[in-house]
Amino acid sequence: MKLQLFLISSLMSLSVYGAEDFNSEFSHFAGGAVLAGGVSAIVDHYYPEYRADRRNIGFSVSTLAVLVDQSIQYAEHGNARGQLLDTAAHIAGSALGAYVTDEYLLTPIIKDSSSEGKYVGLALQRTF
Repeated sequence: MKLQLFLISSLMSLSVYGAEDFNSEFSHFAGGAVLAGGVSAIVDHYYPEYRADRRNIGFSVSTLAVLVDQSIQYAEHGNARGQLLDTAAHIAGSALGAYVTDEYLLTPIIKDSSSEGKYVGLALQRTF
């Protein structure tokens, strides 16, 4: 439930008009990372048939969301440079968030690659 509320609030914050400074771009970067990671986790949990592509799906949904949002912001306010900076920061964050979530936060999956064969990751757990 907390994850769903966090994702909803992240999506709602996409439409806030900001400035062109480090904090604004970092917030777009962080928002992209969180949104892509969240979508990857949702795909992993609710759509197991798409687990092999969860990283790509998370990245694609997050990128599509920012492209739609920044297009609307450009239509309303102009400022193409600012919108492109926001989009680039969000896409970079999306790439990182989807990668980290897929590789390090979610349970590894068996992958079948024509060039590398079948391989699987190993998850170890130890209580301290």
